[in-house]
Amino acid sequence: MWGNENHGDFSTAYLSPGEVKDLKYKIIALDIDGTLKGDSSSISPYMLEILDECSKRGALVSVATGRSLKSAMIFLRQAPMIETIVSFQGALVSFDRGEKKVWETFLSAQQVSLSVRLLAQSNVEVVGYAGDDVYVEEMSDWAEAYGERNGVKIFLVDSLEEIGRDLYRVLGVGDPEVVAELESDLKSKYSGEVYATRSLPHFCEILSIDAGKDKALTWLCSQTNVMVEEVIAFGNGFNDVEMLKWAGRGVAMAGGESVVFEVCNDLAKSPDEDGVAVYLEDLLSKNQIGL
Repeated sequence: MWGNENHGDFSTAYLSPGEVKDLKYKIIALDIDGTLKGDSSSISPYMLEILDECSKRGALVSVATGRSLKSAMIFLRQAPMIETIVSFQGALVSFDRGEKKVWETFLSAQQVSLSVRLLAQSNVEVVGYAGDDVYVEEMSDWAEAYGERNGVKIFLVDSLEEIGRDLYRVLGVGDPEVVAELESDLKSKYSGEVYATRSLPHFCEILSIDAGKDKALTWLCSQTNVMVEEVIAFGNGFNDVEMLKWAGRGVAMAGGESVVFEVCNDLAKSPDEDGVAVYLEDLLSKNQIGL
């Protein structure tokens, strides 16, 4: 039943107008940083209680994050009700708390070559991700600190094009102004060849054109017989825009990037105020969560 499939093999169903009045949200998609996680690395008991209640009512509580699977799971150890993980900006979907990879999309060799060439033309550090391993062509202070902070080993290689492993993404790290211009250039000139986004102001990420949080969640809907209108998504950053536009209800987090407010249906309090939990508790009280 579950397994790797191409995006072209499924379609998303939509509710008829008469069904909208009885709408319940069956999939809850949560970004992590700036959405579920605020200044603290701990999830509050209140948040855990609300997420658990959503799960008990039959909703699939998932995260959709730019983090690697390993990094996401380090944070989610404290949230056992979250079993479905969309990681690497939607390049990987995992069930059973990361134990079962059910859908993934990689950069082709041609896309890796294009990415490396384009990033080499900008003043950015270039990083490649294969599984939970991180590869760089130059070991910098930033790379060493990144490895220590995220609990991953950084591998120094001569070329990202010759590591002999499939890459989920290639990342350009640099000045926010340089990265913003780079992302804009990639989207305007190469949108038919790769998917580009910013997870942070200084991170420009390049992935397969089949990646993206919205595409991964569309696949998840096709496998769970959930309508797009039955998905509620919460996010705060550049890389959440497509997901928030796509979802039946997109909710922007207070304090997020200005672009998310332009595409969302509603606003939640900041993560430090447990905004996701406050918002979901209101929907629970109206019986709008679950089966």
